[in-house]
Amino acid sequence: MAILCWSSFVAAQQAPADRDPRYNASISPKYNASINPKYNASLNPKYNASINPKYNASINPRYNAELNPQYNAEINPAYNASLDPTKGRWPGFVIFDLDGDPLGAAVRANSRTLLYFDSRGKWTGYFVSNGEGGFNWFSRDAEWLGYLLSNSERGFNLFDTEGEWRGFLA
Repeated sequence: MAILCWSSFVAAQQAPADRDPRYNASISPKYNASINPKYNASLNPKYNASINPKYNASINPRYNAELNPQYNAEINPAYNASLDPTKGRWPGFVIFDLDGDPLGAAVRANSRTLLYFDSRGKWTGYFVSNGEGGFNWFSRDAEWLGYLLSNSERGFNLFDTEGEWRGFLA
C-alpha cells in the first residue's frame, strides 16, 4: 500500500514554474552558460579534479565509508526509517526529467548526502557533496553516474558523467 501511495504522490508532482528550467531560463543550462559544465570548466569534474570522485578520494564513497550508505547506518534507509520517503514526510527534492515528468525523490540524509528513490519508492542511489556546492551521483554500489549542480534558485540540475543535462531537482 505504501508503494502505491508513494507512486501516486510522485506522479502528481509538478515543479513550480520559478524552479522549472523549462520556464525559467536563468536556471536552465541550455540558456545559461554560467551553470552549464560544458561551458564552465570549474563546474565540470572532467576539468576540475577537486570535484571529481575519481581523483578526490575524500568525496568518493568507495574510499570514504562515512559517505557510503552501505557502511554508514545513519544514512542508510534500511537502518534509518526516517529516510524512507514511503514511510512519511521527508526533506529534500523531487527529481524530474527534462520533460518535467517526475522520476523520484532526493531525500536529505544529512548535509553531505541525498538519497535517490525512484518513482516506485525503491532506493536506487545517492548524491554526495563535492564540497563546492554540488553533489556527485552514485549507484548503490558506489559507481559514479553523474553530478548535481546548483541552479542558484534552491534547486539543482542533474548531469551524467559526460556533462549531458539529464534532469533537475526542485
